[in-house]
Formats: sequence, structure tokens, C-alpha cells
Amino acid sequence: MYNRSQIKIKYVFSYFQKLYVSALKIFRSKAFIKFILFGALLTFLSQSILLLIIFFLPLSVSTALTQILHNYLGYLAYKYGVFKRKGNPMAYILLVLLAWAVQWLLIKTIIALGFSSFFAVIIAIPFLSIFSFITQKFIIFK
Repeated sequence: MYNRSQIKIKYVFSYFQKLYVSALKIFRSKAFIKFILFGALLTFLSQSILLLIIFFLPLSVSTALTQILHNYLGYLAYKYGVFKRKGNPMAYILLVLLAWAVQWLLIKTIIALGFSSFFAVIIAIPFLSIFSFITQKFIIFK
């Protein structure tokens, strides 16, 4: 016979096991792999353009233009190349703003824990990627 604490532990363990299996299915999916590949390609493209235009325009204008380009191309890539569904552009814009805020807070928190800013960015990337993928898959391109 199990006591209450053993039943709670089994329930919690079962819940996390199901969550883990579900996460593995998502991360092994073609959509997630395409999402990561498109994201890497778009990041490389937008950062390359930034490196070119930064010599001709002020930093603030250069970064703003490349962010707009990156997010516009990202929406199109994820709409037509990854999820292949009609999306919600306003929700995508909100995601971009929310992701910026989450990134800023996450990196700030990681730095406060004693990591360098370089490593804080590296540590934050997987969390932001997963957050973005799940939000886009289940909210923006549902």
C-alpha cells in the first residue's frame, strides 16, 4: 500500500515523464529542425547585412533596419517554409516584442548569477529558441 507522499511523488514523476516524451517529439519534428535552420540562416543574413550597412548609416538606424528585415523575413519563412499555415501577423509582432523583453530579462538574470555577458547570451539562446518555436507553433501559426 502506498502512502500519500509516495502517490504524489509517482504522480509528479509520471507528469514530468510525459512532458519529457512530448518535448522529445517536438524537438525531433521536421518543423522544429526547419525552424532552427531557417532561424540560423536568417540570423546570418541579417547580421551580414548589419555588418555592411553599419558603415553607411548610424548604429541605431542600422540595427533597427536589420531587426525589421530579420523579423519580416522570419515571419515569411516560418509561415511558408516551416509551419505552412496562415499566421497572425499582429501576434507575431507581439511575440517579437515579448521575446525581446524575455531575452533582456533572461540575460540580465544570468549575468547577475555571475556569468559573463557572452556566456549569458549563449545560455539564453536555447531557451529563447524553444519559447519562440512553441509560441509560433501553437499560437501564431495554429
